[in-house]
Amino acid sequence: MDIEILLVNQNDTPALDSGELSDKLAENGFTLTYITPVDFKSKKIISALDKCADNNEKPSVVILANALSDKGADSFKKHFSEVVAQAEKAEKPKAPKDYWKKRTKALKNAEKLKLSDERVQEIKDSFKLYRKKSKIFNLGDLGNGCKGFCFMYKGMKVTALPQKKYSLNNIDDMILAAAQKTVEVFENNEAEYPGGFSKVEYVPPKKGLKYRIIPMRGDSGKEIARKSVAIVSLVVFVGALSMLFYNMVYLSYQNKEKMNDIQMIYHNTTDDNTSQGGDKKPSEEEKVDWAKLKDINKEIVGWIQINDTGIDYPVLYHEGDSRSSQYYLYRDYRGNPDDWGSVFIDYRSTESTKSKNVIMHGHHMNDGTMFAGMLKYGRYSIDMDFYKKAPTITFNTPEENATYKIISVFKTNTLSSHGEFFNYMIGSFQNDKDFMNYVYNVRVRSMVNCPVDVNEDDSLITLSTCSYEYTDFRTVIVARKVRNGESAKVDVSQASANNNAVWPQVYYDRNGGTRPKVTDFCTAYEAGQIDWYSGDYDFKDQKVVEATTAPATTDAQGNTVKPTQQPTTAQPTTKAKVYVTVKFINYDGTQISEQKVEVGKSAKAPADPVKPSDDYYDYVFKGWQLDFSKVYSDMTIAPNFEPVLKQQATDAPAEEVAAE
Repeated sequence: MDIEILLVNQNDTPALDSGELSDKLAENGFTLTYITPVDFKSKKIISALDKCADNNEKPSVVILANALSDKGADSFKKHFSEVVAQAEKAEKPKAPKDYWKKRTKALKNAEKLKLSDERVQEIKDSFKLYRKKSKIFNLGDLGNGCKGFCFMYKGMKVTALPQKKYSLNNIDDMILAAAQKTVEVFENNEAEYPGGFSKVEYVPPKKGLKYRIIPMRGDSGKEIARKSVAIVSLVVFVGALSMLFYNMVYLSYQNKEKMNDIQMIYHNTTDDNTSQGGDKKPSEEEKVDWAKLKDINKEIVGWIQINDTGIDYPVLYHEGDSRSSQYYLYRDYRGNPDDWGSVFIDYRSTESTKSKNVIMHGHHMNDGTMFAGMLKYGRYSIDMDFYKKAPTITFNTPEENATYKIISVFKTNTLSSHGEFFNYMIGSFQNDKDFMNYVYNVRVRSMVNCPVDVNEDDSLITLSTCSYEYTDFRTVIVARKVRNGESAKVDVSQASANNNAVWPQVYYDRNGGTRPKVTDFCTAYEAGQIDWYSGDYDFKDQKVVEATTAPATTDAQGNTVKPTQQPTTAQPTTKAKVYVTVKFINYDGTQISEQKVEVGKSAKAPADPVKPSDDYYDYVFKGWQLDFSKVYSDMTIAPNFEPVLKQQATDAPAEEVAAE
């Protein structure tokens, strides 16, 4: 009788003398074929047993030596439940094709023929199915109270033995005794447990979504509960999908239709596609009917367009805006509530379209509308090809049509954890020096070196939208107005990527490198670091009460929260607290808790969730899938559950361990 030894690798794995062991086994009718080392992991053991079984000359007996980590059954239950389950799976028969269809048809026919109860029961019995259940035999004391256990695996008698340190016997003697007892116990129990298995009734699951989801007559309480949870989950999923469709598709379509209506008025056309992409500009013959636009809303003060971005929108200005309230943040151009909001002028541009710096805000929408097209200029570096296609911005008002040349495309932060803030929300300036300090600061931050000169007599527009290079970042584009008599064309062949652009500190923390030093316009100009200035430079001695380089945090639409450095007339400031939403969900997607967490702080974990056991497994909570010790963005956190095969029951008096 062939026998193979799988020697389990432990810290104290004993050495086996294959020659001596082979002789001992041969004296008792066994032929030792191989001694193979194997790691003490269920999957590794299963793989090793499968290789034995697939061998053309598979052994009759396989001994797993040095395996069990205690003298009793606990170690076997812990480490071999999965192996035993695999043995049962190998013996599991497939359910007959159309089993439930044929059974239901037979019973309906019996009911139609009004057969007796006995006959109906016979029909039911004829459809009964059975599958094999492993019988685990206890080999009894193998020395010093140590026990071994054996079971059938793909036609091989498999025995697991305790580690050598628990037995006083020589390991060769333990293996020999185990081999003899293994053969004996299977022979003695062949009548009751043919092939090492008992027979249990098996009811195949009903196939189809209806049977998996809808509670049926005869379902167990656990199955009804499972299906109820599945139904609730399905309802929640469908509801969420409907909301997603409503928000992402229907509302997006509605907004585009709404914008198309006013774009046709502005462009004086009935062609739905004329203004798509922000390419269309009114010609001299195609005058804009500002009166008609003002009839829609008197607070429409301008129109902004950028080629190939989809930006082609009315610009609104509400005189009642303040730091805590921006009227068009979530209102359309008619003043109706709308998640897309409108492009509107910041309240700090106090002279509306006549401000020295006209600051405009627009949402970054997932459907690519509003100011989302600003991201086409680049995320972490400039997209030179796109910049060369769209180096200018058109901003028309009832008073004039104007083109603006882009002088800066930069990224900035709103969270204090990402570094000091740069206050780009300045609509008016104290003097020329203050203005040029602002221009200097936006240009050193620009991802592109724009071949456009600037001086103190120029005026600017600044566009701002949310972006997500890092949490709550902003993408900002600054452009200066084309002067009287100046060509609106930009020699983009002279443009280049700025590989030394100044980013917030978080960029250098994540990517390495040192943040370039930022000074002020006069210092940089006199050091020969500025080649884009074209003014008279007669403002050197002007005084600036509060430098524009003093950064400030902004909320979603640029509201100042905190300066980064003390101005010359220091004012007390309050640090803004920014919160994100953290949701904890269960295994089925149902929400356990939701909490608002300050950025950079830790979320509070709820009580450990529970996943119900099924017929074969218990589920043990093993923690959460994501780290929430420091939170910087919205999170949805699910649990980790480890499946653990249900333990086998032990029949000590009969010296057997019965499998579940």
